[in-house]
Amino acid sequence: GLVMQRRVPARPLNVLLVSIDTLRADRLGSYGYAGAATPVLDRIAAESVRFADAITVAPLTLPAHTSLLTGTFPMAHGVRDNGGFYVADEEITLAETLRERGYRTGGFVGAFVLDRRWGIAQGFDTWFDEFDLSRTDLPGMDAIQRRASDVIDRATAWLGERRDEPFFAFVHLYDPHTPYEAPEPYRSRFPRDLSGAYDAEIAYTDAQVGRLLDVLSRDGRLERTLIVIVGDHGEALGDHGEATHGFFIYEPSLHVPLIVRAPGHTPRVVKEPVRLVDVMPTVLELAGIPLPDTNQGTSLVPAMRGERLDLLTFSETWYPRHHYNWSELRAVRDGRYKFIRAPRRELYDLQSDPVETVNLV
Repeated sequence: GLVMQRRVPARPLNVLLVSIDTLRADRLGSYGYAGAATPVLDRIAAESVRFADAITVAPLTLPAHTSLLTGTFPMAHGVRDNGGFYVADEEITLAETLRERGYRTGGFVGAFVLDRRWGIAQGFDTWFDEFDLSRTDLPGMDAIQRRASDVIDRATAWLGERRDEPFFAFVHLYDPHTPYEAPEPYRSRFPRDLSGAYDAEIAYTDAQVGRLLDVLSRDGRLERTLIVIVGDHGEALGDHGEATHGFFIYEPSLHVPLIVRAPGHTPRVVKEPVRLVDVMPTVLELAGIPLPDTNQGTSLVPAMRGERLDLLTFSETWYPRHHYNWSELRAVRDGRYKFIRAPRRELYDLQSDPVETVNLV
């Protein structure tokens, strides 16, 4: 008779999700920036599917990360700003979904805006926050932060434990956020102006991502690890009269890098717009895990195989309303046009006017 072969299930893919705060896409070498010093991220991008036009849901850390980790838009999860908003227990997160499938889950964050008190740590066995709230000399909540090296130290220590189990590691590096105070030797390598100081922070962060990848490479786990590197939002750096981020929803604050290195997927560049909410369904499909019903994103796996995408992006900021009693802003865009719903409506043709100066309304 026939001998039935018992199929040994493939070992689950590890998942490493690295979120780099306040990282404009156009400040990486792989996204065309000549002045970049980002060799690690550029090398990973060359081995990955690089999404050239990834757009965040909001230019604010907590709302953006809530969308990243739930696959839902802010109008669904209700987190509209940093501080005073909480991720509800009913939300089904990427960490909860992977933990149910037997993954170890660890989150390591660089800023108090992602402290567990805001509900963002759902589904994580380990969540490294532990911020010192005793300092009263800081200008605001978003100044309570730690360097990437501390975050990476904790993440690598955790990765060193129980190596035989599949892991989901979420690593959040806050350094490109203001104040731009990179450690040496990075600080001295760049001009002393605002733009140079920002680039120095990115160069330092790039090297720290390299430390994390080296650990997985040395113990042989890198090739069994799905790596996703993403920005939560960008930085205006003076564009449209905005110094940092939060007020406006022009492209410098919304356009982020998204790099997906998945075993078995050929490197390519996807040019069509994709959204932060698409990361969770993409990770779950690549890991062979069904999506929760709550998810609003679209898996990008077909695009990673070369199929065309046609997604509408949505972005918002409620920061002006909550802090200044000005109007909130909302935007939708496709591959070419972007509409901003503001008290004075704005419409831009991003093909002919990528810097959004000619309002077609």
